[in-house]
Amino acid sequence: MTRHSAPQRRKRPWRRPGTWLLMAMLACAACALGGAGWVFYYPMTPYTAVAGLDPTHLSVIALGDQGSGSLQQWTVAHAMETVAERDGRLDLVALLGDNFYGKDLTGVDDVSWQTKFEKVYHGPWLSHVPFYVVLGNHDDPSQNVELEYSRRHVGSGRWQMPDHSYTRDFGQVDGRPLLRVVFLDSSVDAADLGDQVQVMEQAFEQPGPQPIWRIVTAHHPVREVAAHDQDSQLAAALLPTLLRQHVDLYLSGHVHSHQLLLRPGEPAWVISGGGGQTLDPLLRVNEPHAFAASQAGFVKLDLSARQLDLVFYNDRADATARFTWQRDCPWMANGCLQPVVPAQQLARNTP
Repeated sequence: MTRHSAPQRRKRPWRRPGTWLLMAMLACAACALGGAGWVFYYPMTPYTAVAGLDPTHLSVIALGDQGSGSLQQWTVAHAMETVAERDGRLDLVALLGDNFYGKDLTGVDDVSWQTKFEKVYHGPWLSHVPFYVVLGNHDDPSQNVELEYSRRHVGSGRWQMPDHSYTRDFGQVDGRPLLRVVFLDSSVDAADLGDQVQVMEQAFEQPGPQPIWRIVTAHHPVREVAAHDQDSQLAAALLPTLLRQHVDLYLSGHVHSHQLLLRPGEPAWVISGGGGQTLDPLLRVNEPHAFAASQAGFVKLDLSARQLDLVFYNDRADATARFTWQRDCPWMANGCLQPVVPAQQLARNTP
C-alpha cells in the first residue's frame, strides 16, 4: 500500500501525550453541563481534502452507534487517527447510524454538532476526509436536521448525507470505479423498504463501467450472531437484491459489537457498532461466524483492484482480527475472505 504524508503534520499541542484525553474529558464535561457547551462552538472553516492520493487504492474506516458524546466516542476517534497515521492513508469515513443519542437536535447550530462530531473527529487525517453518513433509529427525530447540515455545508463540510439514501463511487482503475457504495436508510417503515431496494438496483444496473468492489451500508444488520433479534422483514426485502447484484460486503451497526459472518453465496456481513455507545454482550451466539467481539472500535477496509484487506480495531488502535480477499477468487465472501492470522491468536496476543 502506498504511503502518503498526512497534511499539516507540524507538531500541535494536542498531540502531546495525554493531551487528547484531557480534551475529550473537557468536551464531555461541557456537554454534560449544557450551557457550558458554548465553549466548543465556534465557526468551522471548510475542510481541505487530502491531496495526492493514488486513486487506484482506497482506505475506508467504518463505525456506527458513535454519537454518544462520551469519553468512549472520543477514545475511538483517537484510535482512528492513530491507525490512519500509522498506515499513512485514509480516504473517507462511513458513519453507520445512531449519530446522535440523547436530546433531539434543535438545528444546524446545536452544540451537539461540536461535541458529538466536529470536535471529536479531528487530527491531520480525520480533519481532512469526508464522512459519509446513514441514518439510524436514534436519528429519527433529528433526521431533517442531519440532512440540512449536509445540504447547507454547515460546519467543516465533512458531513456528507445528501439524502436518506444515495450512491457514491470512489477511486478509479483503468476507467472503472474501484468502489461503489450504496448508503441506505434501513430505519424506514417496512412498507417503504421497496424504495431502498430500488436505490440498490439503480446503483448497480446503471450503464457504464462497472465497479470492481460493491458495498452496501445501512444501520440495521441483515445477519448477526447475537444480542438482537434478526430483522426478518429487512432480510426478506434486501437479501434477494444483494445476491442478484453480487454485493461483496454489507456494512452495518445497530448491534454494539464487532462481527463478521460468512455464509455460502452471500455478501460478507460486517457489523461495526462499537463507535461510542455502551457495548452489547455477545449472548446467544447462534451460528458459525468468522469473528465476534464485544469491543469498542471500528473496522478499516483497504481496497485495490487486486485485493481487499479488512481489519477490526479496538479503541486502543490494536488490530483484533485481520482478513483479506483476493479479487480473482472465483467465489463469494465465504471461501474468499480469509483470515490473515486466526482471530483467536490475535486476541490472545492483544494486551
